[in-house]
Amino acid sequence: MLASKRSWIWSLVVFLFFLGLLRAPNYAQEDQDSLEGKIIKVIQFEGLKRTKEYIVTRELISKVGEPLLQDNLNKEYNRILSLDIFSDVVIEPKASEDGVILIYHFTENFPVMILPAFKISDENGISVGGNIKTTNLLGRNIFLSGGMVFGGAKEFELRLRELYATRSHFGYLLEYYHRERDNLVTNSFENSNEFALKLQWYIKERGRIGAGFDSLGIRSDPGTTLDPDGHDRTARFSGFLVYDTRDTTTNTRRGWFSGIIFSFDSKLFNSYSNFYQVDLNIERFQPLPLGERHGLAFFSLTSLRTGTVGENVAPWQVFGIGGTNTVRGWEFAARKGKNQFINTLEYRYTLFKIRPVKLPLNINWRIGLGFALFADLGIGWDTASQFQSKNFIGGVGAGVRILMPVLGMIRFDVGFGQPGHGIAIHIGTLEKSEMMRKRVR
Repeated sequence: MLASKRSWIWSLVVFLFFLGLLRAPNYAQEDQDSLEGKIIKVIQFEGLKRTKEYIVTRELISKVGEPLLQDNLNKEYNRILSLDIFSDVVIEPKASEDGVILIYHFTENFPVMILPAFKISDENGISVGGNIKTTNLLGRNIFLSGGMVFGGAKEFELRLRELYATRSHFGYLLEYYHRERDNLVTNSFENSNEFALKLQWYIKERGRIGAGFDSLGIRSDPGTTLDPDGHDRTARFSGFLVYDTRDTTTNTRRGWFSGIIFSFDSKLFNSYSNFYQVDLNIERFQPLPLGERHGLAFFSLTSLRTGTVGENVAPWQVFGIGGTNTVRGWEFAARKGKNQFINTLEYRYTLFKIRPVKLPLNINWRIGLGFALFADLGIGWDTASQFQSKNFIGGVGAGVRILMPVLGMIRFDVGFGQPGHGIAIHIGTLEKSEMMRKRVR
């Protein structure tokens, strides 16, 4: 079984590697060094078939009447690709008689994608199904997706996100989830429905402030819920502050991402859980002087709660530490607690950069491949006396990273650390730091 899983993983990696070698044609560009500092006279857009022009202009730093700066073009390139609505962007400065004509060539992603969907978790294994999504609804960079998976777990999800609902500084996120799954933290089966709303406002270029509301109804075995009948309904209110200097959200190379969330579970809707929580998240991405392919990534997440498990914190709300999205090389929920502290350090090497490819059905896409060495350290605890060095767990290992838009990243890791368990294989999606935050409890 282990050998077949390894064979499947490496076959997929080899296939995507050769797929990524396909290059889309590039536009001929003049020597930008000779145009540096010259005044921009005209800005032109080519290839915007569905996308509203203001979606692009709000990401630009370069302006007509100002000097052309390569540093601004680099930032614009990363910001535009982070929208996840273009498979390729080429910025072409051209000399004119009295300055520079700046031309942006865009290749838009396929407007609506119907894709196979899969979810992989340490608790529930592999679930497969289908998903329909668009990242550019109405040409306004509105993300809308819906899908369902079956197998290790049954899940239906619907997500709607608009980063700039008012064309400027206000955005929102709506999410609904229905889940039927095994919870290995409590060794029980649960059926849940969750609705979440998040509102956020941008503070200049790097800051965000916002608020959220989350309502979750869950049915599980008596003893895993605070309700003796096995039915809990929670209502959570939250406020958050984020500082984000990352150069891009896909294959991040440089910058900070840090945030703090204050939340409380109230007794609204006859909710049974009642506690305060603080989440502190710190991420750092740092290129190394060995070359542009080399970099480090550091993630740290701390979650602290008031209350007592079984009284005002439900057993199903306890964190499980160990596994793909916490401490690799350990089995899921090797440590448990109402509080958590998780840390990761990764060395990353880019095997090939993200580049445009053209798939069947005229679908434009981008793909890249990377390699990583990692070390994880974490703990889950209930009381202060349990926060001791002997209760920490750690794991090390290596893996590959398939990089792409929308999905962000697919991770294949091999880790070890748990005594007597040998090598563990971990498969995950998205950046590990993001999944640390958003994993199901």
